[in-house]
Amino acid sequence: MDTDKLPINRLTAGKPLSGHNKGEKRTAHNAIEKRYRCSINDKICELKDLVVGTEAKLNKSAILRKAIDHIRFLKQANQKLKAENMALKMASQKNQSLKDLVAPGKTEDSSDGVKLMDALTPPPSDAGSPSHSSPLSFGGTSGSDSEPESPFCMEAKVKQEIQASSPGSLGMLDRSRMALCAFVFLCLSFNPLSSLLGGSGSSATTDTSGGSGPGRSIMSEKETGDVSITWSQWLLPTLFFWLINVGVVLGAFVRLFIYGEPVTRLHSEPSVLFWRHRKQADLDLARCDIAQASQNLWMALKALGRPLPTSNLDLTCSLLWNLIRHVLQRLWVGRWLAGRAGGFFRDRELKADVRKSACDAALVYHKLHQLHMTGKHVAGHLSAINMALSAVNLAECAGNTISVATLAEVYVAAALRVKASLHRCCHVLARFFLSSARQVLLSHSGTVPPALQWLCHPVGHRFFVDGDWAVKSSPRESIYSSTSNPADPLAQVTQLFREHLLEKALSCVLRLDSQAEFSDALEYLHFLNSCADAVPSPSPSIGTNMDAAIGTDPIAHWWASVVAMAIHGLQGDDEAVENLYPLVESMPKALQASENPLPWAALHTFKAARMLLGKLDCSLSQCDAAGDYLRESLGNNAPASPIDRAIQFLLCDLLLITRTRLWQQQMQAAQPRGGPYQASAHELRGFQQELSSLRRLAQADRPAMHRVFLHEATARLMARASPTRTHQLLDRSLRRRGASNPNKGGERAGEGEEHAEALLLGLLLLAPPPSFWGPVSGVGMLAEAAQSVEKLGDKRTLHECQQMIIRLSSGSTVTSS
Repeated sequence: MDTDKLPINRLTAGKPLSGHNKGEKRTAHNAIEKRYRCSINDKICELKDLVVGTEAKLNKSAILRKAIDHIRFLKQANQKLKAENMALKMASQKNQSLKDLVAPGKTEDSSDGVKLMDALTPPPSDAGSPSHSSPLSFGGTSGSDSEPESPFCMEAKVKQEIQASSPGSLGMLDRSRMALCAFVFLCLSFNPLSSLLGGSGSSATTDTSGGSGPGRSIMSEKETGDVSITWSQWLLPTLFFWLINVGVVLGAFVRLFIYGEPVTRLHSEPSVLFWRHRKQADLDLARCDIAQASQNLWMALKALGRPLPTSNLDLTCSLLWNLIRHVLQRLWVGRWLAGRAGGFFRDRELKADVRKSACDAALVYHKLHQLHMTGKHVAGHLSAINMALSAVNLAECAGNTISVATLAEVYVAAALRVKASLHRCCHVLARFFLSSARQVLLSHSGTVPPALQWLCHPVGHRFFVDGDWAVKSSPRESIYSSTSNPADPLAQVTQLFREHLLEKALSCVLRLDSQAEFSDALEYLHFLNSCADAVPSPSPSIGTNMDAAIGTDPIAHWWASVVAMAIHGLQGDDEAVENLYPLVESMPKALQASENPLPWAALHTFKAARMLLGKLDCSLSQCDAAGDYLRESLGNNAPASPIDRAIQFLLCDLLLITRTRLWQQQMQAAQPRGGPYQASAHELRGFQQELSSLRRLAQADRPAMHRVFLHEATARLMARASPTRTHQLLDRSLRRRGASNPNKGGERAGEGEEHAEALLLGLLLLAPPPSFWGPVSGVGMLAEAAQSVEKLGDKRTLHECQQMIIRLSSGSTVTSS
């Protein structure tokens, strides 16, 4: 048999190349499958470009779903155009004009046209699926935004969606609400029913008097005058009149609160349209496209039947209605009526939809209000007040569908709006909204969200109500705290409060407050650390719970550790200083990249203080580096804030204290060798530079000049200058302490420590003359200073005072250096 005519399977049977042929078949099959997949992917990409655009990023399932929705939309548009075409053909056959066709009186012909259109138009292929499930179909009663609705198409559309729409889904606009309120007010003011009742009574009297004969008119008038009006004749018309008035008022309230609220049913066309714009707004916020996000939020409110006011009349009506509604919701009747929105005889699903619709609208109003407060949404102050009140009213009606933390945040945003838009005399309203937030947080659940705990603290409440601060449109850059969310005004206020706590702690450390102590400063720092652990993190989602959006502030943590280390260093608690030093040494990256030299000055200052027990040369070099950074910070032309000046004063004082202790250690180390210690020129120059910086900083705070006098006396001791001037400086420092606060019974906090420092310098390093103090008075002054130092907790100074008291009491002589 000719091998050219044999089948392929017979030619390859039993051959050793069968495995190779199978591999070639598999490779060919894979290539075919690959081309098939590539073709499908290309067509899906092309479909995506046609439906949603080239820049959108969707998966295959979403692309197909969008394509299905678009096809449904095109079918509906085609059906609408067919209806309009059929109606126009019928009008032309009956010689009717378009004006006659649209006229409201010709409803019979219109219905015939619709019937004929229904008969000629084939049903859609997906007739089983509801038409309102398409997200691309335009909801509401206004139809498409690009072209007006046809009358026939609108009627057909209402017939198709009669099952999906509930009677309470279409709410009243705010101007309609105010028109109804004005009508009720006019009815109650002018009382038209009372005039009608009075007129009917007078006419009846006239008819009765006129019915008598002419011969008995005098007698008739006399009898009529004698007849008195009984209480029933007076009470019944009045009671009937007031019952009608009460009925009118109750009917208006029922129409406004129960049957006038827009209700969006779940999975309805407005609901789909709302969520489409709402999720797009979330994406825009994540991309920081604030303008587009505001537009989508506006469209989302429009889909819910609550459009933002576009004219001054609408804004005035909306603001007045929100004020009236908020006052009524403070009362029992307003809360009762608002809780039954949607109808008296509503089912459980409608009740849930009413609350969910109110919650969705409240969150959108709240986000728009936040964007306006941070300068991202352009509108007037009245519009912002209207958005804040709308968010508060709807959040109160949402019930358990809105979280307690979100409701409290809405109240706090309203308090912020009061401080931002109203006069100072109206800031008492901020206390009202803030108290409402605190009441909600403390009543509904025992645990307060960490991001709002500072508002429930007396210090935080006082700062929020009485503090002089403002929310800025641009993110506030600071070296003392980090910014979290630039579109959240509460995050900015929380950042300002953290800096306020740091400033209060520094005021206690520097003794700027007459009653402050180190323990108060440590309490402020502990509160600062707790606030820095609960910072609202940037969350683009509108409905994000505050409990899930919590971050930390490493910059505030670092500064709290710096001030706490300074306090423990001044108290002589070396163990606490060692525990805090790793936190201070690890400076945050944001401060490392900052151009401000103040953080580096603080770091080198505490490095120098920690090296006192070890390498002296390294400690002196760290002091020099810290002094250079500090002078660079002082030489900055930018205006320094109060917290900047407090940090600079603290670091400069700590540097001088570190240099003094370093000199004392070197002097004590030189005493066993028998020769006096002479400070080097490098040490004296560095000390004088820091002293000049301290003198410059103390010019703005005159009570801090006693620190300057004390360090000037130390500088003279280091330079071995004439002791007479040194005695005068120490005496001046002591006399300033004795003369300070003459109207107060107790001495100023921190006086005892500085008193003891001055006495120790005089007793340890000078040969005091008899006119300065005697042996008995020196022991008494040291004992008094030791008591004050013990109260402050300065262990090092207390130990030195006790040792000096023992030496003076035993009659030992203090030698001069």
